[in-house]
Amino acid sequence: MSKTFNLPSRIEPLDYISDCDLWIKRDDLIHPIINGNKWRKLKGFFAELTDHSAVLTFGGAYSNHLTAAAKACAIFGIRVIGVVRGQELDETSNAHLRYCVSEGMELQFVSRTEYKSLRNSGWKPSRTQELLWKVENAELLPEGGAGKHAEVGCGEIWTEITAEKIPQHLVLAAGTGATVWGIISAMPVGCRTKIHVVSAVKGTHREALAIMNLAKSKEIQLHWEDEVHFGGFGKITDTLLTEKVEFEMKTGIPLDRNYNSKVLAYLNRNSWSGTVLWLHTGGTTEYE
Repeated sequence: MSKTFNLPSRIEPLDYISDCDLWIKRDDLIHPIINGNKWRKLKGFFAELTDHSAVLTFGGAYSNHLTAAAKACAIFGIRVIGVVRGQELDETSNAHLRYCVSEGMELQFVSRTEYKSLRNSGWKPSRTQELLWKVENAELLPEGGAGKHAEVGCGEIWTEITAEKIPQHLVLAAGTGATVWGIISAMPVGCRTKIHVVSAVKGTHREALAIMNLAKSKEIQLHWEDEVHFGGFGKITDTLLTEKVEFEMKTGIPLDRNYNSKVLAYLNRNSWSGTVLWLHTGGTTEYE
């Protein structure tokens, strides 16, 4: 396992923002495909699987979660079925889906309405859906890798951080919020590190409330930055794109468009005092 995944990920200084003691934790280097928080969230899930389990999981047409799940299941020799949002799509619609198929994932395409129903049900298929996707000994892996199992690997992020330094600020991107949930769960009560969560998705009020309540119960400071600046998930402005390109040229560190580019923008437009640690959550893989 250690030969497959580069863990613990390294923390390195980042000379980029003036008068800011900025560091970055390179979770993007954990694995070429299953990088960043993708493996962190999947680690606990795969640790619980039996040798004969199959995996049923869910995602959009450009989901890094699907590609990570496809590769992980290929590594462990487990059958995997991916339910994809978009009935008009097929296995050749884009590089992400082609990669999933190349790694052995079986794809099922459903309408956006049906997919929304799946999400709202907590990823528990209805009787009709069980008939469509019934797989013997199947284990359900929710969209994005979220779930109780995610606390295992995501909690290890905090353990790795404190082995080297305890920052005044920890800044990271969020989609489902599973990564920050795992980190806060592993933090001690009254920890002085302030968490800054930069949401890549508009209107994640339910997720934000749950995570803020968890932080409050542990007396941990948390700021949740809702996606209000760039038009929503998958959107990128000219200014954001310019910031992303300039950062990559100066540092040589690649950033994805949906998550970590927005963390960079958040870092750039705020003033900082004390040590700031940016958790690079990956998502930069290209499949073409």
